[in-house]
Amino acid sequence: MLPIDTSTAISILNLNSDDRIIATFDQHAPKVVLLLKRIAEQDIWNDLQADLADEDTQNSFKFAYSYYLLVSAVEFLNLKTLGEGIIKSTGIDQQSTELLTGSEIKAFKKNLEIQALELILEYLNEAGFDRLKELKTGKSKINQTGIKIAVI
Repeated sequence: MLPIDTSTAISILNLNSDDRIIATFDQHAPKVVLLLKRIAEQDIWNDLQADLADEDTQNSFKFAYSYYLLVSAVEFLNLKTLGEGIIKSTGIDQQSTELLTGSEIKAFKKNLEIQALELILEYLNEAGFDRLKELKTGKSKINQTGIKIAVI
């Protein structure tokens, strides 16, 4: 089941079927599969690989995979633009172009990752729940436990 074919992911994300996008997604697909494998319960992962999961579960993971694929590759998709960054808007006369800032790209990625995790919420393992909590609250498990240092 995973990874889904790149053309399906491109269709889900409403992107152009450009050779550079296809190549970028193909290169990032193994990373996304590893990530999903880390955050999903092992039983559901085995069912997905054996094509035993129900259609709703398969669709949830298909969308989560597509969102994570975009999260993984978003900074590399528009390197062909003039200047650096991703195009936010173009002027009516095509003479002005506004690019997304680094913080806007970061917020976009965070939102996509939250959506991906919420799609597969019932299949998340502890690492997946920790990641979702970190994205929503801004606090990681490491930050919450804290470290105390004593100087002797």
